[in-house]
Amino acid sequence: MELNGQRPEDYIYYYIRQQIIARELYPGNKIVEEQLAAETGISRTPIRAALKRLSYEGLLVSYPMKGSFVAMPTKKDMQDAYECRKLLEAEATRCACYHITDEELKELEDIFKQQIIVHEAHDMQAFLEINEKFHLVIAKASRNSFFQKYIQELTIRCNVFLLFYDKFQVTPLEDSFAIREHKIIMDALRQRDPQKCYQAAIEHNQSTLDQLNEDRI
Repeated sequence: MELNGQRPEDYIYYYIRQQIIARELYPGNKIVEEQLAAETGISRTPIRAALKRLSYEGLLVSYPMKGSFVAMPTKKDMQDAYECRKLLEAEATRCACYHITDEELKELEDIFKQQIIVHEAHDMQAFLEINEKFHLVIAKASRNSFFQKYIQELTIRCNVFLLFYDKFQVTPLEDSFAIREHKIIMDALRQRDPQKCYQAAIEHNQSTLDQLNEDRI
């Protein structure tokens, strides 16, 4: 088996994530360690480390004596997470408009260009990673370490919902809410307009939640 320079734990981590992206694993499916070991040739120790990491992120749930299962996020889980994230990101974005530097705005623009490229390629894993960078640059620009910490944690958890329910793979670039709304957020930050920044973050999180609820039906 070729690991492409990855640690065995990382390989298993991305191997399972990719199966979820490809809809080969569904919420509620059991993860069988013996089967993973047979499929990949990787020993049980790194497999268990990867499963623990996936459980921490919310992609899996583990039960004593039963094993690990793909998580089954509920509508309320999504509602609670996005309601919290919406308020945190709105205030963080408002604060960022006062402190963000030209270098950070340039970094956002570069990330935005990468988002367009990976969206056109329908690379879900890459898009989630770049999307996380976009939001964390803004959180950092708020100059509030607690915004950074909790927005990062919520972003990781919300990635779970996107992996399970977002229609990224079949959404054309011109129909992407994320791309359109990220541009609105960047424009508001460039204008240093606190109200526009706050409202743009509110609307972005709400439209994401609304879309996930629609896709989940």
